[in-house]
Amino acid sequence: MSFINLLPALGFLILNVFVPGPNVLNTIATAIGSGYRTGLACAVACGVGILLWATAALFGAAVFFQQYPLANKSLVIIGGVLLLYFSFKYIKRSLNRNEELVSIQNQSYNSAFWQALLVMMTNPKVLTTWLAVISLFPIITDGLQNILSFIILSALASFLGHAIFATLFSSKAASIIYLSLYRPINGIVGIGFCFYGLKLLTGIT
Repeated sequence: MSFINLLPALGFLILNVFVPGPNVLNTIATAIGSGYRTGLACAVACGVGILLWATAALFGAAVFFQQYPLANKSLVIIGGVLLLYFSFKYIKRSLNRNEELVSIQNQSYNSAFWQALLVMMTNPKVLTTWLAVISLFPIITDGLQNILSFIILSALASFLGHAIFATLFSSKAASIIYLSLYRPINGIVGIGFCFYGLKLLTGIT
């Protein structure tokens, strides 16, 4: 039953995984320029990176909320503002007609892994995403079982999502399809994030 309760939060996280950002673009560019194996190295690195981020974010949040219960309302406000910020960024991307997809050439498996891990661990979007997820779905910090389950699920989702990108874009022809969908995907996600952000902020009592 607890697994079912985590599905909405997991769905929101998966949406973030599939939205084009630094990690997704790095995986795609590596797969196009250096092939499937190096693209898969990026996927492994993204799974490891999310495992580390999730562990830090969820255990830290659980301890923090336990000590300061009133902090939850502040996090909800922060999460709502972040979602509106994401919304603005994605809608802005959807209106940009000059997006180009570059490729990363001659990467080895090891160098692709460490580059992708560095992108993941230094990506500010990852931190703000976790703040938004925790504020929208506080159930993921409710008890050790939920925390551990969501850490594992989020790491698997990150790996599988980026592995799909690596598989698809190891074919250069896929970049044409990607660029044709890039703008509408960002627009739809931007509208969705705006809805979630407003929902959070208007639900504050």
